[in-house]
Amino acid sequence: MSGPGPGREYEVIVVGGGINGLTAACYLQKSGLSVACFERKLEAGAGCCTEEVMHPGVKVNLCACNLPTLWSPVYGDLELEKYGLEMLTSSEWGMFHPFLDRSAVMFNSWNPRKQYEHWKSIDRHDAEVFKSLYNLLAPGMSEALQLMLYSQATKSPEEAEGPDGMAAMFGRLLPEVPENAHELTGTELVEAVYRDERIRTALLTNGVMMGALPWNRGEDAIMSILFPVIQLVNSSTWTARGGSHALTHALCSCFAAHGGRLFTGCPVEELIMQGDEVLGVVLSKEAVYPEAEIRASRAVVSNLSCHPTFLGLIGEERLPSSVRKGVNDFRYDEGMMFTNYWVLDRPPHWEGYPEEVDLAYGFNFGLESVADIRRMERNLAEDELPDPPLVAGLSVQGFSLADPSQAPRGQYTAMAWSCVPYELPAHGGPQEWDRIREDYGDKVDRLLAEYNPAMVDSIIARYCNTPLDYYRKNPSQVFGATRSGSAGGRWYGTARPFPGCGAPRTPFGRLYLSNSIWPVGTSTLGAGYVAATEVAKDLGVREEQAWWRYRALEAGVEVLRRRGIEIDPSLS
Repeated sequence: MSGPGPGREYEVIVVGGGINGLTAACYLQKSGLSVACFERKLEAGAGCCTEEVMHPGVKVNLCACNLPTLWSPVYGDLELEKYGLEMLTSSEWGMFHPFLDRSAVMFNSWNPRKQYEHWKSIDRHDAEVFKSLYNLLAPGMSEALQLMLYSQATKSPEEAEGPDGMAAMFGRLLPEVPENAHELTGTELVEAVYRDERIRTALLTNGVMMGALPWNRGEDAIMSILFPVIQLVNSSTWTARGGSHALTHALCSCFAAHGGRLFTGCPVEELIMQGDEVLGVVLSKEAVYPEAEIRASRAVVSNLSCHPTFLGLIGEERLPSSVRKGVNDFRYDEGMMFTNYWVLDRPPHWEGYPEEVDLAYGFNFGLESVADIRRMERNLAEDELPDPPLVAGLSVQGFSLADPSQAPRGQYTAMAWSCVPYELPAHGGPQEWDRIREDYGDKVDRLLAEYNPAMVDSIIARYCNTPLDYYRKNPSQVFGATRSGSAGGRWYGTARPFPGCGAPRTPFGRLYLSNSIWPVGTSTLGAGYVAATEVAKDLGVREEQAWWRYRALEAGVEVLRRRGIEIDPSLS
C-alpha cells in the first residue's frame, strides 16, 4: 500500500469522508484493520465545513454550526484534543429564546441551580417541573444517552410510541407527565406539562432544533419536555477553535496517524458485487485515479445517505423488490434550512433583555407562542414558505465571541437557520431558491430587527444559503436535509432507513451504513460510532480494544473539570 495512490485491496473501505464516515474509519483503523476512505470532494467533511465565502478572515460554518462532539465517546476514544480539536463556548448560557415583550427564556449549559432560579422568575410551577425532571434524569443521563445515541436501534416506531416507549415510561415515573404521554404529540405533551406559554414555545422550538419535531409522538415528543435537562448535561452550544471544520481536520489527523488512507477527489461510481455480496468499489471516470477498482476483503461502509447508496452505488435494477420499495419510500423532507450569515461591526447587544443573553451562544426567534409551532407544522406539511420566517433551527451569535479567530479584529459573526421546505411548488419549484434567496434573507433581517434592531444596524455583510445550495454542495444531503433524511414517525429507530434493513447492517453482505441510520448523522458522531461498533463486532476485533472505553458525557465532564466546572448531579 505504499505510494501516493490507493492499494489494490484493503480490509475495509469507507465511501464518503463526512465526519461520521471518518469516525467509523478511525475506529476501525485504530482497531488494527487496514482502512481506506474515498471522498468525492477535494477536502473531506462537506457537512462540517468552514469557508471564507464573504471576505477574507471571516470564517463561515456553512452546515454544522453547533458541536455536541465534546459529549461523545468519540472525543475521548479517538483523543481528538491530541489531534487539534479545542472546544469553546461563549457563555454558560448556551441558548435563549427572546420575545417581543423583551422577556427571554434562557437555558444554562452546566449550572442547574441558575437554570432553576431563572425559570422560577418566570413561572414557579414550571421551575418545579424542571427540578423534578433534573433530579430524576441527571444521575443516569450518561447511560441514557449511550443507549439513545451510541447504540444500535432496538425499537420500531410502533414500539417507541407504544406503552413500553420512553414517553410512556415518564408518564409512569413523574406525576407531572400524563400517563397517556405516549399518545400525545410533542406540542400536546408540552402543553400538558408546562404552564407558561413562553416556556412552552421555547421548549418546542428547541425540539425542532434537535430534530425532535413537535408534531411527532413517542420519543420525539418526550425530548421536547426534557430539553432543559439535556441542555445542561449534553450541551450542543459549542464551537471549535478555527471553526467547525476543525472537527474534520482532527478526525483526518487521527485516521492518518493510525495508518489510514484518505483519498480525496475520488468519487465512487459503483460497488463491485458478486450476487448479494459487496466486494469493493469502482472509482468514477472523473476521479483522481479514474476507474480504479479497489477491493475490500472484509467490509464496505457507505457514509452516503440512503438514496445515493442504494440507488447510486448499487442501482435500482440490482435491488430486490422489497429493498427497492423501502428505498423509494424513504423521504428527505425534514430539517431543510435557509441560512442568513452575517458579519457585524460590533458585538451583539440585546437592548431591554436580560444582560446574560449578550454572551449566550445561540438563540431562536420569531416564534411567540405555540400557535407559531402549529403554523410551522402546517407550512412544512404543505410545502409553503413560512412568511414571516420561523427561525427555529438554531441561530448563533457566539462563534467569534468564543473564538476571535473566526472573524477579523473588530468584527463578529452571526447566523440564523430558518425552517423552510425544499420544493416550493407555489413559486415554481426548488430552482426558484436562486431567485428568491435575497428577498427571503431580507425578511429574516426584518424579523430580527423586531427583536434586536441594533444587531441588524451593525450588519456589514450578509451571505444567504438555501436548501438547494446545501444539496448542490453535498449530493448525499438530498434536498438539503440536514439530518440525512426523515427521522421521525415511520422512519424512527429500526425502521430507518427502511424496515428490514438492519442498519448499520444492510441486506447486502459486507455492506454497512454510517448515514441514514439511527441515530441521525450529526456532529454527535453517533452514526459513525454505531457503524464502527457493529462492524468491529462482526469482524471480531471489538473486544480486544482497551482504548475503546468512553461512554457518553464522560470526556466532556473531564474537559469541564479541567476548566474548574462541576455539574451538580442534583437539585435539593
